[in-house]
Amino acid sequence: PQELVARVRTQVRRKRFNDALRQSVVQTIEMAVTDGLTGLHNRRYLETHLDIMFDRAVSRGKPLSYMITDIDRFKSINDTFGHDGGDAVLREFSNLLRRQVRGADLVCRYGGEEFVVVMPDTDPEIAARVAERVRAAVAERAFDLPSGRVVPVTVSVGIASLEGGADSIAALAKRADTALYDAKNSGRNKV
Repeated sequence: PQELVARVRTQVRRKRFNDALRQSVVQTIEMAVTDGLTGLHNRRYLETHLDIMFDRAVSRGKPLSYMITDIDRFKSINDTFGHDGGDAVLREFSNLLRRQVRGADLVCRYGGEEFVVVMPDTDPEIAARVAERVRAAVAERAFDLPSGRVVPVTVSVGIASLEGGADSIAALAKRADTALYDAKNSGRNKV
C-alpha cells in the first residue's frame, strides 16, 4: 500500500509538471504572435498568414483587400498625455477596429500606431466602405484616458485590392501604404 501511494504521488506530480510545461509552451507561442498591448496579432503573424490568404485568393480567383490605418498625430498624444495615455488610445482603437470588421478578417498591429486589416473575399468598393466606417467610428468619439480626460482621435486609412495578373503581396502592401500617405498628405482623417 505504501509503495502504491508513493507511485501515485509521483505520477500526479509528473502529470502536473507536464501540464504546466504544456501551458508554458502554449503561452510562449501565443506571445510570439500576439501584440501584448492590444491583444491583436502582431506583424510576424501577419507576414506568415498574409502569404496563405494571398495564395488562396489568387488560386480561387477571389478578391482580397488590404487596409492599413495610422492614428493621426499620435506622437502629440504621447507627448501631451504620456505613454499611458498613448497606450490607452492604442488599446481602445484596437478594440474599436476589431468591432468594425468581420471575424474572417485578419486584424494586426503592424507597429507603433499602424494597424493592418486583411479582408478576404472583399472587393475594392466594399473595402472602401469598411475603411470609411472605421474612420467615421474613430472620428465621432473621444477616447478615454487613464487620467479621466478624453482626447479626440482621427485616423488615416489606405486601402488596396488584389489585382489580377502578376500582383504580389509586396505590391499590394505598397499600394495601400501609398494610399495611406496620400490620405495623410491631403489633410488626415481620410480614406
